[in-house]
Amino acid sequence: MVKKLLFVVLCFGVLSCSKKTETVNVDTQGTYFSIIDFTKDQWDTYKGNAFPMRKKVSLNGEIDSTYTTALDVDWASVLKVFFETDISDPKFLGKYRFSTFNDNVTMTTSYYYEAEDDALYTKTLQIMVDYYTDKVKSIYIEAQKKTRLGTKDVKLFYVPLDVISIQESEATKTGQKKDLRIEYDFD
Repeated sequence: MVKKLLFVVLCFGVLSCSKKTETVNVDTQGTYFSIIDFTKDQWDTYKGNAFPMRKKVSLNGEIDSTYTTALDVDWASVLKVFFETDISDPKFLGKYRFSTFNDNVTMTTSYYYEAEDDALYTKTLQIMVDYYTDKVKSIYIEAQKKTRLGTKDVKLFYVPLDVISIQESEATKTGQKKDLRIEYDFD
């Protein structure tokens, strides 16, 4: 699936590099990597498993941790943060610079999306996949929302069956800051 996605994105990249003065219609059939579809696949693969997990929450330096299982996690709140960064809607085609590179040391291929417009919520998306199996090894996302009241930065990291990390930093014009980090470690 990742190879097909790469082919589609590369075709758009080549086509968008040609110099034309006329308006180019975007192929609404193409998409970028879908966090939502990937998550659905992960859910279908692992649902019902009571993986032991350690939840660590850090709010402005105050740390708390608890042990739980995957069955007891509030998945709606976890997935909501990831789903908000999804760039697979066709309206995002052409709004992200796409690149790929191979790492011979880790035997991975990285797919990297970088927003070309500062107004886009999802700023970067990096997917690392295994060279040989195309299995996702990790996903890293950076997002940012600016309002009249301040800025909220979000950093997300996922390694299948290892860690889910959600980091949110808010700074308001009144000087108040909020740093929240929630991490689920699979034991």
